[in-house]
Amino acid sequence: MTTIDDILADDGAAYVRTVTARVPRAPQELYDEHAELDALLPTLVSDTIESHPDREPTARRLREIEEEIEASAFEIEFTGIGHRAWVALQAKYPPTSAQLKANRQLEFNPDKFPEAAIAASTELTIDQVIQLTEKRWFNEKCWNELWSACLRVNVVDPAPKSLAASILLRSVESFERHTTTESPAPSSSDE
Repeated sequence: MTTIDDILADDGAAYVRTVTARVPRAPQELYDEHAELDALLPTLVSDTIESHPDREPTARRLREIEEEIEASAFEIEFTGIGHRAWVALQAKYPPTSAQLKANRQLEFNPDKFPEAAIAASTELTIDQVIQLTEKRWFNEKCWNELWSACLRVNVVDPAPKSLAASILLRSVESFERHTTTESPAPSSSDE
């Protein structure tokens, strides 16, 4: 059994959490073309036997656009900074009195701390995080991708669970329960 001394002697490098954020950065033309073709595709698909000759090429182009948008994303690697460093960073960016008046539950300044936390968890500086967020293409989805990666690596680290494995095992266990070869015990009414 692992002891507390074993844990304290280990540098813990193998247990530090990492998360990769993928931030989309595709040209607007791709989004526009996707929206146009996606709206067109249902009109090309009908219940009749004859298929519209543009149906398949349109669907293929939609897939290509989706792949291009996905490929345009850049990645930022996040590494957990640890509990004490997280708390110390929050202390460096306390909520203002006006922020506390609006929300007494705040633990940090929401206008300053997120950029500092992202910088502390990546190879970016605070200035680089701010410059990135000031880009016109950097929208709320991009911000949410960065901030949620930062929170996942530092705060919310649920144990991984496989939905597919859970569904499969539930169905196997259910099948096994219903196909048991044992006879049920005789009831008192059988006598």
